[in-house]
Amino acid sequence: MRIHGFQFLCNLGLVISSLLLGTLLVAGLVELVGGNAGTALLALGQGMVGSQQAIVEIIVQATPLALCALAFLLPFRAGFFNIGAQGHLQLGALAAVFIATSIALPVWLLIPLALLASALAGAVLIVPAYWLKVRRGASEVVTTVMLDFVALEFTYAMITGPLQAPDAFFAQSNLIPEQYRLPVFGVHIGVHLAIAIIVLASWVLRRTVFGFRLEALGGNPKAAEALGMHIGPTLLKAVLIAGAIGGIAGGIQVMGVIFQVAEGWAKDWGFLGILVALMGRTPIGAIFAALLLAGLEVGGRHMQALTGLPSSLVYLLQAVPVLILLVLSATRSFRKFSTPTASR
Repeated sequence: MRIHGFQFLCNLGLVISSLLLGTLLVAGLVELVGGNAGTALLALGQGMVGSQQAIVEIIVQATPLALCALAFLLPFRAGFFNIGAQGHLQLGALAAVFIATSIALPVWLLIPLALLASALAGAVLIVPAYWLKVRRGASEVVTTVMLDFVALEFTYAMITGPLQAPDAFFAQSNLIPEQYRLPVFGVHIGVHLAIAIIVLASWVLRRTVFGFRLEALGGNPKAAEALGMHIGPTLLKAVLIAGAIGGIAGGIQVMGVIFQVAEGWAKDWGFLGILVALMGRTPIGAIFAALLLAGLEVGGRHMQALTGLPSSLVYLLQAVPVLILLVLSATRSFRKFSTPTASR
């Protein structure tokens, strides 16, 4: 327990240090372009925590980031680099829209059915990458990235073809009927579902045999196989769960926030989820990292609106702290105490 506590403090210290250093660097850039760093940082803080609406928006924006981070973390524990969360999210959203706009069912039945379809769509997309890795030795980094583009083009084909809204000029689906949208209790229930999924995943990774097998498989596959562990089924479960989580992220976002799939509807949540995973390092840590990135984005937009600073500074606010965090994490002194394998 002491080791885990010290590990948590090290990770927390890394994140805080990276955020402070990154903020100072961006403040310097603000002064360099002729702005007032104090005014800009004050506007940033007000945009992040200055109103209830801002806090709700941050929580909603953090939800797909945290789920996409989990879609990376789970197979990563087993040595599988899933870069395909963006594709899972696209197909998951498309599946949810198809169910919600094509089938008439009671609300209590259709919403779970749509989210289940999202999970299945996301899981199906990752199967080719798993098969190519296990059977042909292909790099999952390459195959999952390519499958992102497959999912994107397939989604575009659907919303310009059979799923396009009849009266739409642009590429977009029908709107999800109001009765099939996720109920709101402060925030939409997709946020509560995402938290439940992440907490459950954290428990599975730390307290179950399956979590131990993932750690063993990622740490030393040959040793795990020599001990009688079935590598193929364990890895398959991990990647299917990851794909399903990515699909659910898309389903939640389209049923709780956007309500349709259109060209360019999704931000780069899948790719940003990798950064969230690297910052958070654990499922629970990913929640806080996602809130941080979402807060910087929401606060950065507020800062830009009030000060007129270039929009590129908003992206720097997200990128610079992450870059500093990765640099600090790469040093031996931090890596010794902060990585899970070193604590064993």
